[in-house]
Amino acid sequence: MRETTGQQPTKPITDQYGNLHHKTDELARGGQGVVFRTKDTDLAIKQPLDEYEQLDHDVNLQDRFREIRRLPLPADIKVSLPLAILDDEPGYVMRLLSGMKPFASFDLDGKTKLELKTEKLPKWLEAVSDHDTALRLLHYSRTGSTRRRLYALSKCASVLARLHSAGLVYGDISPNNAFVGDGYRSDVWLIDADNLRFELQGHGATVYTPGYAAPEIMRGTDSSRPRTDCWAFAVMAFNTLALCHPFIGKKVLQPEDDDGGWDAEPSPECVPADLDDRAYAGYFPFVDDEDDDSNRGGGLPRDMVMTEGLRRLFQETFGAGREEPHRRPTMGFWALELAKAFDRSLECPECKMSYFADGNKSCPYCDNPRPALVRAITPGWEILIPNGVDNFPLPHRMFYPFSVEKHDDTEHKVVLDYVALKASPVRGEEPFPENLRFLFEGART
Repeated sequence: MRETTGQQPTKPITDQYGNLHHKTDELARGGQGVVFRTKDTDLAIKQPLDEYEQLDHDVNLQDRFREIRRLPLPADIKVSLPLAILDDEPGYVMRLLSGMKPFASFDLDGKTKLELKTEKLPKWLEAVSDHDTALRLLHYSRTGSTRRRLYALSKCASVLARLHSAGLVYGDISPNNAFVGDGYRSDVWLIDADNLRFELQGHGATVYTPGYAAPEIMRGTDSSRPRTDCWAFAVMAFNTLALCHPFIGKKVLQPEDDDGGWDAEPSPECVPADLDDRAYAGYFPFVDDEDDDSNRGGGLPRDMVMTEGLRRLFQETFGAGREEPHRRPTMGFWALELAKAFDRSLECPECKMSYFADGNKSCPYCDNPRPALVRAITPGWEILIPNGVDNFPLPHRMFYPFSVEKHDDTEHKVVLDYVALKASPVRGEEPFPENLRFLFEGART
C-alpha cells in the first residue's frame, strides 16, 4: 500500500446502523483496498478494490466479518477490527486513532523529499556528498531517528506475538498496515484485519505485499503462517532501521558485476526473471550474510542502528531461515530485543539522531559529546535515562520476566536529583525494590 493525500468527495456514506461518515484524505492504497480518513478523527473507512483498482462490489463482507468476530482475539489487542459495514458502497468502518500514521511514513517519499530540497541542510549533514542520502538522513532524524523506530517496532512485534499465541496469523505485514502515533512512547495498531485467521495446513490463497512476503509464499509452496509473519516483520524492521531492503544488494543493483548478470545462463522456468522478484523470493543471499558476501547492500551502518542481539535475529531469520522457515525467531524474541535496544539508546541533543550509548562517547553522526545520563539497573534489565529528566517511569520489564502484554506498563516512577546524585520514588509510592540501583554518569555536581 502507499500513502497519498488529497481531498475526497464529502458526500456522506451510511453504515449498517444508520450512522453517516464523511471520507476525507486517502491514507493508503494497495491491492486489497484503499483506506480513507473520516471527519471523525477516531474512525477510518476501508474499501475493497478489484484488479482494476475500482471499488469491488462483489466482495461478501458480511460473512468475512462474522468469521473475524468469532476469532479468539486476545483482550485489548491493538488490531483495528471492523465496526460496521457500509450500506451505500462496499467497505467498512474501522477504528483509527487521531494522529496515527503508517510505518511507511518513516520512509522518505517523493512529496516530503521535494519539501526538504528547499531547506538548508543542517551543519552535521553538510559533509555528506550525496544530496539524496543527506535528505534521507534528515528525514530519518525528523521522524524520531533509530530510537522511535525501535520502540514502534517493539510494540508492533508485541501485537503480533499476542496474535500468534492465540493461534492466529495476521497474514500481510507491511509498512502500510502498521500504524504508529506521535512521540516515542506511542501505541502501534495493525489496521487491516481482512486476512486474520487460524493457521491453515497446506497451500491456500494468500494475500501479501511484494517485497515483504516470505520466500515460500512468493514461490507458491506454502500459505501464511506465524513464521511467514515473522519474515515479513523482519523485512519491515530491517528496512525501517537500516534504510535498505535485506535482499536488494549487489546482485540486484549491480548485476553487471556479478557472475549471474545479464549475460548469464537463463534462470530455470520456476525462478522469476526479474531481479527484484528473485531477491524477494529468497534466491539471493541476505545483504549481511555472514558466509556469502555476493549480495552486499548499503544503508546505514548496522552497529549504529542495531544491537548485537538484533543483528543475531536478522542473521537467523534471513540466513538459515531463508531456506528453513522453522529457524526464524518468533515475535516474542523480536519484541524483547527491540525493547532492550530502545532502552539503551540516547537522542543526541544537537542533531536529534539517536545512537547506542555503550561504545560511543560522542554522537556518531555529528560528534557532539555524549550527554550525561543515569543508568537504572536491575539483574535482568538496564535503562538509560538522559540528563535533565526529573520524573521517569520505570516499566514492568525492568522488574519481571519480559511480557508482551505488560512490558510497557509502569511499575515505579523515579525522581532524579542530579546535584545530590540521588534517585527517589515519587512521593507516596512504594519504596524501590532492593535489586534496583542507579548510576549517574557525567552529571555535573
